[in-house]
Amino acid sequence: MARTQSAETRHQWLYLQLRRNLLRGDFQPSHRFKLSALCSEYEASASVVREALTRLAEQGLVVLEPNKGFSIPSLMDAEINDLAFVRSEIEGLAVRRSIELGDIDWEVGVVAAHYQLSITPSATIEEDPEVNERWSQAHRMFHEACAAACSSPRLLAFRGQLYDQSEIIRQMAKLNTGDKRNVAAEHKAIADAVIARDADTAVQLLSNHIDATRRACVDSLGSADDKGEIKQ
Repeated sequence: MARTQSAETRHQWLYLQLRRNLLRGDFQPSHRFKLSALCSEYEASASVVREALTRLAEQGLVVLEPNKGFSIPSLMDAEINDLAFVRSEIEGLAVRRSIELGDIDWEVGVVAAHYQLSITPSATIEEDPEVNERWSQAHRMFHEACAAACSSPRLLAFRGQLYDQSEIIRQMAKLNTGDKRNVAAEHKAIADAVIARDADTAVQLLSNHIDATRRACVDSLGSADDKGEIKQ
């Protein structure tokens, strides 16, 4: 039993390490994982590494191709656009339901999450990895808080997966939150509309926010063959 628990603990640790590195943008698009290198780096067996990667593939964070193994998605424009579109639809639905169903405790959670985000400095991972990670975590918590009262575990789980996939792209694009747009103002406007229980405005602002990041990622990653607006 102790050996089983140890293996489970080892797998969970490796999964969290790889997931953290993915969300930090440590890998380039189309990067192919080598099991032997990961086994050596993390001092783990091939079965533990493969299990962790399989779990990440199930969440859409890495790709598993027959006879080729695990890799980072290629991130063509069409994929970035499609992900942003689906995330906008799903997260918008969760926020709309939260505005309808949320109580005062949910409102307090949104206010607290926005305040934490507003006072957290930002930086690209190259400029300051620790600051980047703190801002990314505050950003994640804000978007989670806005959707938290939707009363649907499946909707929340799907929203979380889409957010993680979007975060990997954002980190790969090495966006600076102060470049060319006022991201803090975007978050404040979303928070204000959510607290005011103005669902139509909140969802539209959220959609605009996600689309602005989409366009910035397409521009930064440089694979653009279609920089048009998302068709909604």
